[in-house]
Amino acid sequence: MSNQRPRIVLVGAGGYGRLYVERMAQCDYGADLTAICDIDPHLADRIPIIREQSIPVYPSLEAFFANDTADLAVLVSPVHFHTDMVLLCLAHGLNVLCEKPLCLTTQEAETMRAAAQKAGRFLSIGYQIDYRRDVLALKQDILAGRFGAPKRIAVYHGFRRGANYYARNDWAGHITCHGREVFDSPFTNACAHHFQMLTFLLGPTMRTACDITGVQAELYRGNPNVENYDVAALRFKIAGDTPILYYTAHPIRTEYWGPVGVMEFEKATITYTGEKPVFHGVMADGTPFDYDAVAPGGDMQKLVDAITATVTGEPPICGVEADLPHIHAVRLVQQNPITPIRPELVEQVEQDGDCFYFVKNLEETLADCARHWALPGELGIKLG
Repeated sequence: MSNQRPRIVLVGAGGYGRLYVERMAQCDYGADLTAICDIDPHLADRIPIIREQSIPVYPSLEAFFANDTADLAVLVSPVHFHTDMVLLCLAHGLNVLCEKPLCLTTQEAETMRAAAQKAGRFLSIGYQIDYRRDVLALKQDILAGRFGAPKRIAVYHGFRRGANYYARNDWAGHITCHGREVFDSPFTNACAHHFQMLTFLLGPTMRTACDITGVQAELYRGNPNVENYDVAALRFKIAGDTPILYYTAHPIRTEYWGPVGVMEFEKATITYTGEKPVFHGVMADGTPFDYDAVAPGGDMQKLVDAITATVTGEPPICGVEADLPHIHAVRLVQQNPITPIRPELVEQVEQDGDCFYFVKNLEETLADCARHWALPGELGIKLG
């Protein structure tokens, strides 16, 4: 492209997309937010900065393309709209940063990847942890063989979610929405980042993630008003039969639960904590190491990298190849039965203007499973 600043169209600004609006208003990332697409006709009333900066709001991408164009599209729409929107943007010559999850089938992902190649544009995905420079430094060391082959991994991670969370749209907590698959769950959506990070770290190249070869799953529903599962205990297998155990839940008392992770390799054990992961390790000979000296980058590094890629033509690190195993994993998990949690284990609580369903001792139960590298049923724990 020319030396002009890239022009950005943001699709969806009512939820997480609002963060993009606010950050681009507060910081100069070297690009301009020149248009927004959103179905809410009162969006500028709810987000005054849109009117203050005279950013036009279109009711659809089709309406936008009938009047304008851009260099980069940032899609923050529901997953069941992603494929059509990505393909439309690529057909109009835009690069795309699409928030996760990209889609729910590997076929759709491959279709989008092929369309991006044909258009000569990139399609990047908003798994923000992948863009962290400390994560990339760790991945480089794994690829270089510093730690040897992975042996086993266990991570637990959850967010407390109540009625307000599920009422914010028509797809939260659902398996389908208006006849289209959405598979919304903590594993698919809110707590997807850290599992995807694990597959990314173990990928055979810097831009790919490791293949998933199988899964054992225990899926539970603690909130009786949710269609899909809201508690999951999962054991995935990757190449070499290495297990990745992942525990995630919404009906918990702890507002932010974990993430806490242990990654065992042949030559080292690496632990991490925090939504913004902090990695510490010990080599087999007892030598400690960490990645504290690596500046991770900004909170919107995914956007910064997408803008840079729009200028340079070098695609961002997290593309379709980095997401395919998670897309596959989501569908594998969804094929398993969902068991309602026994009513005597569930407590309904009104708190902070919201209504929550809490499963008694769920955090402690799943953390104990992680310590034993086991699923609840394997320890004789009967949740359902």
